[in-house]
Amino acid sequence: MKRLSVRARLLLALGLLALATLIVGVTGWIALDRAKARLEALHDGTLAEVDTALTLSRQASGLATLAPYLLTLDSSFRIAQEGAAATVLVDSIVVGLPKDSPIQPVMADTRRAIADLVRATSLWAGLRDRTLRLNAELARSERRFAAFAASPSASLTERQEWFVLQRLAAALLGAGRAENLIGVGEYQREVHLLIRPGMAPANVGADDLAQLLALARGPQGLFELRRQELSRRIGAAAALVRIRQGSAAVIDHSAAVTAEAQARIAAERARTLTAISVAKSTILFVGFLGATVALIAALYVSGYVTANLHAISDAMMRLATGDRSSRLPRGDGAGDEIGKLFDAFRMFRANTLRLDRSSRRVAQRNALFEKTLAGIRDGVAVLSETGAIVARNDRLAEVIRVDPALLAGRPVLSELLAGAGWQATSGPGGFASLIRADGHHAEYRESLLPDGGSVVLISDATERQQLDDRLRQIQRIEALGKVVGEVAHDFGNILSTISGNLHMMETAPQSRQASLRQSVTSALDLGTSLTQRLLSFARRQRLEPERVELNTLVEGMTDLIGFALSEDIALQIHTTGTPLWVRIDPGQMESAILNLCLNAGQAIQGPGEISVSVHAEAGQILLDVADTGAGMSPEVLAHAMEPFFTRRSDGTGTGLGLAMVYGFIRQSGGDVRITSTEGRGTRVRLSLPRDEPPEQAGRALWRRVLVLEDDPRDLESTLALLQPLTGRLDARTTAGAGLAMIEAGDIDLLVTDLSLHGVIDGWRLAEAALARCPEIRVAIVSGRLPDINPLGDRFGDRLVTLPKPLNLDDLCAAFPAAPQATRRPDAC
Repeated sequence: MKRLSVRARLLLALGLLALATLIVGVTGWIALDRAKARLEALHDGTLAEVDTALTLSRQASGLATLAPYLLTLDSSFRIAQEGAAATVLVDSIVVGLPKDSPIQPVMADTRRAIADLVRATSLWAGLRDRTLRLNAELARSERRFAAFAASPSASLTERQEWFVLQRLAAALLGAGRAENLIGVGEYQREVHLLIRPGMAPANVGADDLAQLLALARGPQGLFELRRQELSRRIGAAAALVRIRQGSAAVIDHSAAVTAEAQARIAAERARTLTAISVAKSTILFVGFLGATVALIAALYVSGYVTANLHAISDAMMRLATGDRSSRLPRGDGAGDEIGKLFDAFRMFRANTLRLDRSSRRVAQRNALFEKTLAGIRDGVAVLSETGAIVARNDRLAEVIRVDPALLAGRPVLSELLAGAGWQATSGPGGFASLIRADGHHAEYRESLLPDGGSVVLISDATERQQLDDRLRQIQRIEALGKVVGEVAHDFGNILSTISGNLHMMETAPQSRQASLRQSVTSALDLGTSLTQRLLSFARRQRLEPERVELNTLVEGMTDLIGFALSEDIALQIHTTGTPLWVRIDPGQMESAILNLCLNAGQAIQGPGEISVSVHAEAGQILLDVADTGAGMSPEVLAHAMEPFFTRRSDGTGTGLGLAMVYGFIRQSGGDVRITSTEGRGTRVRLSLPRDEPPEQAGRALWRRVLVLEDDPRDLESTLALLQPLTGRLDARTTAGAGLAMIEAGDIDLLVTDLSLHGVIDGWRLAEAALARCPEIRVAIVSGRLPDINPLGDRFGDRLVTLPKPLNLDDLCAAFPAAPQATRRPDAC
């Protein structure tokens, strides 16, 4: 006979229990149905009222708690914000009250009280700030008077008069610190007594006495200011009392509603208990009968199920503690759920063994990863979404040149770099160049992670930068040597012409003297022009980038390039009639063009042509140098721009020309592309970003601009950029000096570095300027801008963040409607 499954046995027992339960359910249905009807009526009516009352009570308690908080705030913005929150809370209370509720007028008065409290607190905060500043000034005066009064070099009369001034300053300071109007009045009476005739100083401190009286008297004086401040505080306290009264009225109303509901609930509970008691007796008997049947079924099932479950749980515990030899016998419970559990245990054990093997492999890989990370010569850091360092290798501190102790915890990498003096220049694809004032260079590469963080690789590029500078110098010397060698023949021809004509002038008749002299003059002019071009080229050293018109630069090199090429090579120069402006080092650009032309000339055997063309395309300026020479194979082209790579068989090439051209163009923000076909020639294309002057050039966009920058080179370039468009341009290098200029007012535009001397002061300075005058615009510049602008929500498009170096087009685009230069100085 086939064994019943555990499920079938349990279903049989449950069927018997269901029969008993059905009897119990039918018996108690009538009573429970009536109880249900009563409970639903109770829930729909009374409990809903209680819930509404409790909600109103919580809201009133929240209002009573929020209102005193307004008195502790100093910021007008925060006071207004919390006041708006309290008003919203009152409105929600009003919505929960019936329209004919007697609490409605009380809530209307409470709403007005909140408005009065916000207004009084805001005025009180402003007056309190002014009082604190006067107190600080009076405290300094009191200490100074005390020092004079204690001076042994002063006469007794002078010391007494200085003491009177000290008492007068102390009385004013006491009035500034008094907590009530009575105290202020007492100190005012003391001041009047001190300055009455016969008491006021007559020999010393006349100016100080006048200054103290000016601080004390008048509508803006200390006493009037303190009376206004304490009056506003009293008004705020009165409004707070009204708010608390409104909250108390709502709480009392809620308590009354709750008490009434409790009475109804108690009456309904008594009726329901009576009905339930009748049904309990019947249910008790039938329930006892069902329990007996259930107990018999449970004893039958547990004898089989429990023993097997105990065996399975023991085996699972041994397996969990690491005993991989734990096993269960086969055959027990075959065909039912117990047998399936046995099979599941065996599969789980097999999976555990496989997981152990996988864990060992993962541990080996983690060890390999840690060894690899420790062996990397560059600094590696894993950053969180906020830029904090989550993980790093030991080389990071050495590469960025900071104390390893600063990397403890989870510091922000950008703050560490700024504190170490690194200046960043952003590049494409998460790449940036870092430089310190001591000449150290580093390369910063950042790759985003799927969870929002990133991996940063920082490489020490100091030695490579020094090598690049050396290679650039060698390349320039090589180019100059090529030019000298190529033009030596031209100088020989010039000297031969001069020598020959001078010999002929000795024997030539008078009629030919003029033509011979003209030949000598022409040769001298040609030699002079060539010499000037060579000297101009040779004098050029490494210059700062400047704004250059590329057409003019290329046309000015025509003679020099022509002299450097052989007579069989034709030179074609193609420029445009439209000015094409770029920001480059002109000396390096001339060297690059000359180097490309000389390389092209070396590639031409016999007659040929070199074409130099300049044109604009999609916001880029393109300079092409094309030749009809031998061209390059794909294998040679793949290595053409590598340093020290050369294919010249005569041994004259150093392999630095194209590498240096590529480095210079990339540093100038451009790119180099080479296309070549063997037997047909080569084309080298230099692309540079266009540097057009802004449309507003020729007139002042801003009447007065303040620039805050601690880096001298960045400050110089920013001033040169803004000078043509500014009526008056001021510069400061510290946050304190900049804040003083802002407080003095009368500026239209503030351009500030985010970090000044290693401290993130840009946000604080921007907030001070923008809060002072609604017409001021602020631009915060940085080599590494943060992802979040903390002031963006408050000031909107009046504040922008721009990358370094500052670009005039970006600045003009950010502020298209710049304040007019004719704005009155007193507009703020």
